[in-house]
Amino acid sequence: MREQLKTLAEMQLLDNAIGRYKVLQQELPKQLNELIEAVEQATADLLAGETEKMEINKKQRALEGDIKTFQDQARKYGNQLSEIKTNKEYKALNSEIAYLQDKISEIESQLLELMDLENEAKAKNLELKKALEVAEGNKRAKEGDLKAQIDSLENKIESTRAERNKLAVTLPVPLIKRYGNLIKNKDNLAVVANRDGSCGGCGFVIRQQMRIELQLQKKIVYCENCGRIILDPITEDSEED
Repeated sequence: MREQLKTLAEMQLLDNAIGRYKVLQQELPKQLNELIEAVEQATADLLAGETEKMEINKKQRALEGDIKTFQDQARKYGNQLSEIKTNKEYKALNSEIAYLQDKISEIESQLLELMDLENEAKAKNLELKKALEVAEGNKRAKEGDLKAQIDSLENKIESTRAERNKLAVTLPVPLIKRYGNLIKNKDNLAVVANRDGSCGGCGFVIRQQMRIELQLQKKIVYCENCGRIILDPITEDSEED
């Protein structure tokens, strides 16, 4: 019986390893996706920043075109002043020139504001480029290792499962079935330790008679609450994966 108990403990350690590998099967692809998404987001952010700067430059060019148009018109009116015959026409043309000069001054103020926005956009885009470089660097540094780990997990699970099954065939069939059901229905934990007189799986207090049976190691003791197999003692230190 002690050999059977030892075998059960060893099987649980192997199932613990299988459980960890299955967790990694869920977590590692998430980590890989996070690396990819970080690069995609950084790329999108930089594209948005560059688009914003392009829009600013587009507005600048439009305003510069307006200034040139108004300057040309003011110059044309200025040349016409010498040809004016009446004070009324002279004043009207001067008023038009003054209006154009005011518009030019107004647009120049707008251009100064756009220049400030352009400088801010340039600085922002430099930071966004750095962020993209960091994201791409992280992806290059970790992607290969993560993919290798993901690819190797199924083989690790299968080899560990084969090792566990090799142990399982040495046990009575009813015990193997019960163990398998516990693994399936009790969070991958079929065999637990006696924790200071309580079940290591659910914490249920073990009766004194069952504690004696645990010490004798002449029969398999099941928790009266959760049904898990209790061992006393049980080795829970597993080797590194």
